[in-house]
Amino acid sequence: EMRSQSGPGEMIIVSNFRGDWATLEDKVDGIDPLLNHDGFRQAAARLFESDHVVPWGLYSNITWQIPFDQGAGHTDVPAFVGVDRTEYPTWFLNVMGHSGLFEEERVDIATAVSWFYRGNDGGFSYWPDGPSQDAQLHEGDIFNTALMGDNDRMYHRVRPTGDRSKGLLGGLSLSSRLEHDGEDRWAIRTDGTTHAEMAFDKLRISVSWKAYVYRNEEQRRRHESGSDGLSLDEVMGRFLKDLKTRGASSTPPTDPLHEEEFIQRLTGAYVNSPQS
Repeated sequence: EMRSQSGPGEMIIVSNFRGDWATLEDKVDGIDPLLNHDGFRQAAARLFESDHVVPWGLYSNITWQIPFDQGAGHTDVPAFVGVDRTEYPTWFLNVMGHSGLFEEERVDIATAVSWFYRGNDGGFSYWPDGPSQDAQLHEGDIFNTALMGDNDRMYHRVRPTGDRSKGLLGGLSLSSRLEHDGEDRWAIRTDGTTHAEMAFDKLRISVSWKAYVYRNEEQRRRHESGSDGLSLDEVMGRFLKDLKTRGASSTPPTDPLHEEEFIQRLTGAYVNSPQS
């Protein structure tokens, strides 16, 4: 799958390719040993101080020649009992997470990012002390290392990869493909047109692992069944009450999940990006 990034007034197509190996809906054959990796499970249990670890996500990112930080820093998509990505848009879930109004119903998600790349670039910036503080860097000799984090709360981003003097690879579209040409040779092509060729060791490869970490079996039951959880009405009630307390407009939207003015009102009230 080809990836894109939003630019000012345009969509920028970058040479970053993602493959999903396990999702909430499906998984590829043979992936269970990595999905249930004991080291990841133990690290997640230590991070959230709970043994109720349920792995569900695994995906790879392969990057070549993206000579700028990938975004200003972002958080991943959170989940809540009764409200998660199976039915609600990611922007809405992200704002719920940043608002702090739904912590009792939040389902913690552990994320491990691991690297299989020997270049000195293409590392990781992360803000463990919050977006107003300085970022920490994981870069350099990071082959076969991993970081376990609460990436739904902690801002993070991918560091630049490749030769900065060459700039961004042009001519790509969402149909561009990363193709194996035999032995250690790879190429990026679009409908037969070759944009770049490279050796395997020039490709930045990372693998991300995700697991729900429940406080107890009762929370797991509620989340998996969808019972006794948040409703859209309850979520909207808390948002509007808090907006009023903040002195912002608390006028109810007609279509809360798609109304642009309401989306801007919520993101402006609750979402802060890193400044460094």
